[in-house]
Amino acid sequence: MENLITVITRFQLPAGVTADQIGIAFEEAAPGFRNVPGLVRKQFLRSKDCRTAGGVYLWNDERAARAFMSERVAPMIRQKFHVDPTIEFYDSPVIVEN
Repeated sequence: MENLITVITRFQLPAGVTADQIGIAFEEAAPGFRNVPGLVRKQFLRSKDCRTAGGVYLWNDERAARAFMSERVAPMIRQKFHVDPTIEFYDSPVIVEN
C-alpha cells in the first residue's frame, strides 16, 4: 500500500452553537472537499458538548495535503470561526478497513 498521510484538525466553536447548526455548516462545507487532488477521505468531527469541531483527512500526497490545509482549510476556519485551528500531520503506514 502506498504511504498515506492522515491530517487531524481541531478548533473551538463559539459558545451556544447547537449540533444542528454544526451539522448544517458541515453539509454546506462538504462540496468543497469533493474532487480535491490527493484527498482520499474527509470526516467531519464534532465533540458531544458542541465546543470543539474538526476533521480527519486521509491523503495519498503529503505535498497536496500541506498546501490544501494551509491555503484552504486554515483560512476557512479563521474566517468563519475567528480561531486558529490545530493541524497535525501523521504518517499512516497501516490502515485496516472492514
